[in-house]
Amino acid sequence: MASWEQLFRHLVQQAKSLPEYPAECRDDDHLVGGCEAKVWLWLDTSDVEAVVIRFDSESRIVRGLLALLQQRLDGCSVAEIADFDIDAFYRAEGLDNALSPSRSNGLYQVAKTLKLRVIEA
Repeated sequence: MASWEQLFRHLVQQAKSLPEYPAECRDDDHLVGGCEAKVWLWLDTSDVEAVVIRFDSESRIVRGLLALLQQRLDGCSVAEIADFDIDAFYRAEGLDNALSPSRSNGLYQVAKTLKLRVIEA
């Protein structure tokens, strides 16, 4: 497993890869509850076979984690997102034992909110 310093550098690099977040959507309607750092989620579900996902956060580390999540799920179908397994994702990315409880809980909240908003759309 990578050291925390290596993981930190990787996440900061990933944060830079996030596409531009719509500025007009940085509001309470797009805020994800239950996260220590502010996280915003914007979705375009007009094509249920290719959902567009955009995330943003004020935290560089959280932005990096969101970038990994967005890379995995952006363009997936509603059904694929609804079936997404955050635990398997953590393991695949080597994050299962690397994150603090607050960051881990925050990512669970992001995944849960993403699933709910996709299903409700």
